[in-house]
Amino acid sequence: MIWQSVLSEDARAIKASEIRELLKVLADPEVLSFAGGIPDPDLFPVSEIRLIRQRLEQDEELHRKSFQYSQTEGYLPLRQWIAARYSTPETRLNADNVLVTNGAQQSLTLLAAALLDTHAPIAVANPSYLGALQVFEARRPTFIAVATDDDGLIMDDLERAFQQGAKFLYTIPDFQNPGGMTLPLNRRQRIIELAHEYDVPILEDIAYRDLWYDNPPPPSLLETEGRYLGKDRWADDGLVIQVGTASKTMMPALRVGWTIAPPGLFDKLAILKQANDLSSSGINQMLAFELASHHLPDHVQMLREIYALRRDAMVEALRRHLPNSVHFSAPSGGMFVWLTLPEGMDARRLLEKALDQEKLAFVPGAAFHANGGGDNTLRLSFSTCPPDVIEDAMKRLAGLISREARSA
Repeated sequence: MIWQSVLSEDARAIKASEIRELLKVLADPEVLSFAGGIPDPDLFPVSEIRLIRQRLEQDEELHRKSFQYSQTEGYLPLRQWIAARYSTPETRLNADNVLVTNGAQQSLTLLAAALLDTHAPIAVANPSYLGALQVFEARRPTFIAVATDDDGLIMDDLERAFQQGAKFLYTIPDFQNPGGMTLPLNRRQRIIELAHEYDVPILEDIAYRDLWYDNPPPPSLLETEGRYLGKDRWADDGLVIQVGTASKTMMPALRVGWTIAPPGLFDKLAILKQANDLSSSGINQMLAFELASHHLPDHVQMLREIYALRRDAMVEALRRHLPNSVHFSAPSGGMFVWLTLPEGMDARRLLEKALDQEKLAFVPGAAFHANGGGDNTLRLSFSTCPPDVIEDAMKRLAGLISREARSA
């Protein structure tokens, strides 16, 4: 059997994640990786999880319930906590607006199934989160890549995308993956105005929103839309659908994400999830709820303090050592620094030399561009290495880039 000949069109359309493929190469313990956009496992709240599990085991009824199938919509106390946390005076949420998913990735998968027809145009940032592009590719859309600058999406280009009939906009407004940029408030307000002018839903991914190191980000798009619409109008007239995750602030293995959606869409998403996996893990949702409701503020503050030092180490080292021909972001939060190399320098070839000569890894940026391009860009993640290691590694990477620039 030649399986390629019997695969569905959806299966043929989806491509392997370049990051996941790269992680296979990094099995070499000598390679120092700045590739994966992952939290530091040394910072996971393991002792808190252990205590929570012990408390669960002491409640026989709740302990047994944790191993049972759960409600498709998710564990009610967790949904209530999420609704309360993201409610605003203008947009009052309740548990019926919150669908718990197996990570934000499942949220995107369900939203794509609900909103995206084959060949429909969708607007995405250029560059954009590779995992989202991979989900959308399975639906075989037409990508409209919206240009960005150091402040994120450029509004004139976004309006052109809406004029071309974009079915929805997918965006990470805060400390974007991969670019690190954060949309300022005036652009957030303009996005909401354009969305309502052209009647375009917005998929707002807030995966990194809590990981700010200088100042909190501006109000989310969900909050901005609430102010635009007026009190309690989001349920009927809202276009912002918010996607969140516990992976970056708690731990990825919980596989707890969520979608905040207006009632008219929520019911369809719940049915799609039911068809997809029946329900998420009950015990993982209980663990996430207990972590979130009792430990999250202190834990997130600890993450901010440690990741800020690592961000500073990377940015300062790059400023000292990179040639002037390289542009890079200085993110105010998140996990990523984005480099734009001189024209003609190929980041994939640079990666080969970085692995061979310096035992360093990063992600070439072309994979984050929906319609091609970006060959001279790359993404660095600072989340898993201490400052002294980052300083030395960036000095060596900058040296390699300088040598490549001189030899071009």
